[in-house]
Amino acid sequence: MAHMEQQHSISDKTILLHLLPSFIALGWLGTKASWFWSHQSDLEFGWVVALLCGFIFWESWQRKPAIQLRHSRVSVSAGLLSVGLFFIFQIYQAAFGLKPASMVGLALAAMLMVFANLHVVFGWKGVACFLFAYAFILISLPMPSVVQGILVNGLQHQVAAFTVELLTLFGIPANLAGSVIHLSTGPVGVDDACSGIRSLQSSVMATLFIGFISLRSLLLRGLLFVMGVMLAILGNLVRVFFLSYQAHMHGVEAIELSHDAAGWSILIFTVAGVVLSSWLLIKVQIRLDRHAHQTRGLVS
Repeated sequence: MAHMEQQHSISDKTILLHLLPSFIALGWLGTKASWFWSHQSDLEFGWVVALLCGFIFWESWQRKPAIQLRHSRVSVSAGLLSVGLFFIFQIYQAAFGLKPASMVGLALAAMLMVFANLHVVFGWKGVACFLFAYAFILISLPMPSVVQGILVNGLQHQVAAFTVELLTLFGIPANLAGSVIHLSTGPVGVDDACSGIRSLQSSVMATLFIGFISLRSLLLRGLLFVMGVMLAILGNLVRVFFLSYQAHMHGVEAIELSHDAAGWSILIFTVAGVVLSSWLLIKVQIRLDRHAHQTRGLVS
């Protein structure tokens, strides 16, 4: 009874003040990331991600657990480790500049501070309730050059290789050299944009956000995520195949005329596919909820 009276006596403003360390940590990370959002075209969506973080936090706030304000070994250890990592990677940035590798360290430090703060204020229930709202910003951070190189180069090669197989299937002679498709009319290079990394990033953002907002089942959220990734990859395969076909029919110069239109068409395809997939999964969730309700009714 005393605990409930204490809970009701603590205002939302006071609770937000207790969460100030996590806000500062995330704000500091966002301030560093904003440079990449402003200077790298493939990370411009970071500004949207920052707004969505706020929205997800507000949604989570509606179902926040009871406040606890208890320290533990876990929270203290995470907090101290966070401070140490912040110190180390700030020195690293001062010496070598703002690099994707240092952003990984700052992100780890920020998430540890967020975890420690949430654990102190709400306990494990608070971590489960709010962590996604803070961690959502991670998808907008630059990847270390080693990881990005492996991912982008891998996507470029796979997209180019599959396109060559399709072209051959349609009777169009094509050879592959790295990520360059050689046609009788000339070479067609699969660049970073055509590799699918940008649409893949956008799909990941959209599916994670829509899944959190509209789906309660972790299984359905995971399924939506996989469907979004598959749609992005399929869309870019179609895009590269179309551009290669245009190059075969009208010459390599035709690629430049169709490149932007193909890009926008695939973006619309991916967005429509994600929306349709989420709609179908919401229908599945409604049916599952209805079945569970009927089952409980029969048991009772």
